[in-house]
Amino acid sequence: MRALLPFLTLFKHAKFHLILGIVLMLAGMIASIGLMTLSGWFLAATAIAGIGTLFNYFYPSASVRGLAIGRTAARYVEKIVTHDATFRVLAKLRVQIFSRIIPLSPGVLNQYRNSDLLNRLVADVDTLDSLYLRLVAPFITALSIIVIMTIGLSFVNVGLALFIGISLLVLLSVIPTLFYQLGKRFGAQLTQARSLYRVQFVEFIQAQAELLLFNAQNQAQKKLEHIEAQWQNYQQKEANLSGLSTALLVFFNGLLVVAVLWFVSEADLGTGLYKAAMIALFTFCALASFEMLMPIGAAFLHIGQVIASAERVSEITQQTPMVKFTGTQELFLNSQPLIQAENITFQYPNRSDLALNQLNLTIFSGQKTAILGKTGSGKSTLLQLLVRNYDALQGQLLLAGKSIEHYTECSLRKNICFLTQRVHVFSDTLRNNLQIANENTIDDQRMQYIVEQVGLGKLLQDQGLDLWLGDGGRPLSGGEQRRLGLARILLNDAPILLLDEPTEGLDRETERHILNLILQHAQNKTLIMVTHRLTALAQFDLLCVMDNAKLIEQGSYSELLNQESGFFKRLVERI
Repeated sequence: MRALLPFLTLFKHAKFHLILGIVLMLAGMIASIGLMTLSGWFLAATAIAGIGTLFNYFYPSASVRGLAIGRTAARYVEKIVTHDATFRVLAKLRVQIFSRIIPLSPGVLNQYRNSDLLNRLVADVDTLDSLYLRLVAPFITALSIIVIMTIGLSFVNVGLALFIGISLLVLLSVIPTLFYQLGKRFGAQLTQARSLYRVQFVEFIQAQAELLLFNAQNQAQKKLEHIEAQWQNYQQKEANLSGLSTALLVFFNGLLVVAVLWFVSEADLGTGLYKAAMIALFTFCALASFEMLMPIGAAFLHIGQVIASAERVSEITQQTPMVKFTGTQELFLNSQPLIQAENITFQYPNRSDLALNQLNLTIFSGQKTAILGKTGSGKSTLLQLLVRNYDALQGQLLLAGKSIEHYTECSLRKNICFLTQRVHVFSDTLRNNLQIANENTIDDQRMQYIVEQVGLGKLLQDQGLDLWLGDGGRPLSGGEQRRLGLARILLNDAPILLLDEPTEGLDRETERHILNLILQHAQNKTLIMVTHRLTALAQFDLLCVMDNAKLIEQGSYSELLNQESGFFKRLVERI
């Protein structure tokens, strides 16, 4: 239950709506119980009066009609208010969760699969909406109704009123506790099984092409069906216990009604003409009171899943970011050298090998630098440190003469444009996928020009910039997605460009054309490009060759080519 406390504190952001929802729920329940209680007394009193006896039926009948209308109106408005309050709290919760997980990217979030993260942020957060609708509001309402009912009935007979009130309080204590304990046994397993199924299902859909290609679809489908069967088994247990809670409440309701009939028949109900009608009043009141208890058992049965979902969400949000942006200074690129790496050593989490080992490198403003080396030599890691996705374990990384930790996150993001190896295409139009490259509005003509320059002119033939790219850019090939990422680079005005394998997957002719576009765009900018290829390297001011996490050679193209037995020279000669 302690896992729910951080989420309960979010209720303060919608206090008025939540309290109003409880008041309306209380009003609706009072009207419902009052309607049945008054109806029972009215029918019994009418039967006692019989034909030919004066009996004022206007007040009771008007009250019955008023309570019926009031119940309908209160419940209608209550549904609107309580759901609105819940959505307000969920909106605040989602914003809070995203604000906490964004600093965790990429170092901490890389430990989770994307489908698992999606399930936690959508399904588990949605599960928490029942915290107010199913648990808090109904429980407070039931407790309040019992107190009000006991006080109201005590004006007729104190003993019977206390008997009914105490009986309902005992049930309100026992039933939730019982089904909370029963549901807790498999609530976490049900949540985990649901999560596992959804994760596997998403990956099964995404991997259809590969599964068909390697004839592994049947095996993957059987695994998915086995997980689904486990999930359904837990759902069946929950359904059985939910039915049991309803059956028990109906049974205890019957016992309470019988007990009330037994005691009320012997109770002192006054000396009035219609005192016998009070038997019906107490009986129908006891019968109607169980309407407030019916949702309680199922709610506490479900609370095991709510706690499990809360723990899964908290597991992510309570982690400590690997990088904290505490700097307060703005980045001004008016000093030389621009970038200095001094004895930088870095190791990725949960890895035993070093990604960078005692790296020393100096890059001047406006310089065009190419970083070469084998896969895993540490080239991309240097770019990750420059955008502060990670911090170095040892050494110092200086930007414009100051430690990179001194700058604000906004300043770094504004001055550095980073093209990663994986280009993400949003499920949106081509225009909006390009617009994210610049915080200022980009003219359509400029977008169209750049799209044509990177070789994606065919995308403009039918719908132009309004072309819908779909989830993950499915209409685009891998090379086209790469060129879309390059188009974003050419539309960005940042003075520092970091490119990680920008021409990967492109043919030689297209590669030369793209590199010329990049170099032209970066004419007055600082460019650092990680590459495996040797195309157009002579146009770069500085070449850095890395191997086994170390910088082994650096210099201009001609200098490295003239080094006897140099790594770069041997590489060129071999190719």
